[in-house]
Amino acid sequence: AGGKHESAVYARYMPKAPPLLDPFKKPASEPNPPTSALLVYNPAGGKKRAAKLADTIVLPLLKQAGIAVTVETTKHAGHGVELGRTLDLSSVDALLVMGGDGTLGEVLDGFLSRDDGAAARTTVGFIPAGTGNSYMREVLGVPASGAAVGAAVHAAVEAIVGGRSRAVDCQQLDMTGLDGKPLRRCSINTVMAGFGPDANAVAERRRWLGSMRYSVSIKTEILKLPWRKKLPCSLSVDGGSPQEMEDLFLFSCFVNKHTGVRHRLAPYAQLDDGLLDLAYTTRPLRSIATAAKVDEMIKGGGKHVHATSLLNVQQASRVRLETDTPARLMVDGDIIGFTPLDVAVRAEAFRLFTPASPAPS
Repeated sequence: AGGKHESAVYARYMPKAPPLLDPFKKPASEPNPPTSALLVYNPAGGKKRAAKLADTIVLPLLKQAGIAVTVETTKHAGHGVELGRTLDLSSVDALLVMGGDGTLGEVLDGFLSRDDGAAARTTVGFIPAGTGNSYMREVLGVPASGAAVGAAVHAAVEAIVGGRSRAVDCQQLDMTGLDGKPLRRCSINTVMAGFGPDANAVAERRRWLGSMRYSVSIKTEILKLPWRKKLPCSLSVDGGSPQEMEDLFLFSCFVNKHTGVRHRLAPYAQLDDGLLDLAYTTRPLRSIATAAKVDEMIKGGGKHVHATSLLNVQQASRVRLETDTPARLMVDGDIIGFTPLDVAVRAEAFRLFTPASPAPS
């Protein structure tokens, strides 16, 4: 009965979405274009899309701008972390990474673990070549999925050639890896527990749907809600007292605003504000109608921030999530570990090439 009542209330009262927000709080640097760069990408990714984009757009434009480029390709899962950590960057100005959110996060993770000073002196350039490209959509201020990927790649290379940059944040995650060992990773997008990883696991089996696989899988998984196993948890924010919850439906911790293409889960996030953006359910959610309405609100620009009887949206510096049984964790689109999870913001973790004034999102 409660679920039907809530659904009816949300149907009658559909508040306005939070206004669009600039991706950055701080201005870009003065132009300092790179003269040399190392480009890393996965040649097999996205039906070999990255290789095609590199050959037809990225390398010709960089060469035209007079930037000397060395190319390295990833050979297997996790290779991006290794390359980010071990590549010789002593003779280049920039580390360029082309791929989806997962590839970008992998290489950055290795890059930020270096102890040779490269992370302090080398500017990073990200080029979107994945499915959703959530992070770069906000950095560039332009659509970056589906048919818009080519234009987004052009915009990313223009930002690199333009030479303006900003110091941006990432989040540091400590969890249990899939092999049962402690795992530390950096994330540029989101870490999720609960329904998100469940839907993502299904979406990965539907890659033939392209970017639509996320929305389709969310809808099909919502239909299974009445039979979903409970996930009791304990959540602590900024060292406060643990909040005990009998069933966690959704937990997400973001640096940026979006996950997937349309889900604006963290509408107040900015990439250089020094904060994490949390969104999580505070009580059980079993109603298919209510879950579908909440999904509609999230895709409607972030209207879920008004559903305060069910969801909490807040900013923080560190978070700890514990669950009674290990729960899958999805990081930047890939399931890589299990709870317990500790998250801490790494403010101004690296310098990133950006447009001077990207559009708000």
